[in-house]
Amino acid sequence: MNIKHDKENVLKTGLSLFCNKGYNSLGIDEICKVTGMTKGAFYNAFKSKEQFLIEAILLYAKNNVNRIKTQLKSNTDKPAFERLFQFYINMLEVQPKVNFMGCFINNIMSELGAANDKVGLASTQAFDEFIDAIESTVKDAQQNNELSSEWNSRQITELFHSTFYGSLTRAKSSRDNQQSINTMKLLFDNLKTNK
Repeated sequence: MNIKHDKENVLKTGLSLFCNKGYNSLGIDEICKVTGMTKGAFYNAFKSKEQFLIEAILLYAKNNVNRIKTQLKSNTDKPAFERLFQFYINMLEVQPKVNFMGCFINNIMSELGAANDKVGLASTQAFDEFIDAIESTVKDAQQNNELSSEWNSRQITELFHSTFYGSLTRAKSSRDNQQSINTMKLLFDNLKTNK
């Protein structure tokens, strides 16, 4: 019997598996067992575990960019600086509730970014899409004189998100998010303009 699988649902299940186990600890047998796919159907749809991961990265990036834009554009009655700050703090505060899972892209970049060119390229592309989604709020904060204009908005956005990824990795490895929250507060405090 030939069962048709919803590719997006299979990828979402794969995202969950990759988040919980990492790439190297996850086998195709387990992916097939959890998704209900046969190996033949898996290879027909994705060609390889690497391709499955790359498509999962692309789906995660698309969904996360939409989430970022929605979060940063909501509560426009609050200053852009405050929305940016709260965006990062909220992601760190939720970590104990999600068992310090971290961020899928950050985890994949750490595990495979330097070892696999295709995965490194896909995860870097996802990171850049996150920067694109965040940068407009950084620009708003700079235009409203809430955030330093000493550096351009792209540089500041890169600094925020790279520091966040490092803080997230620290929280994940120590299973404590407080120092990571303090690090982000320190960064924001030092880039905030005094009115």
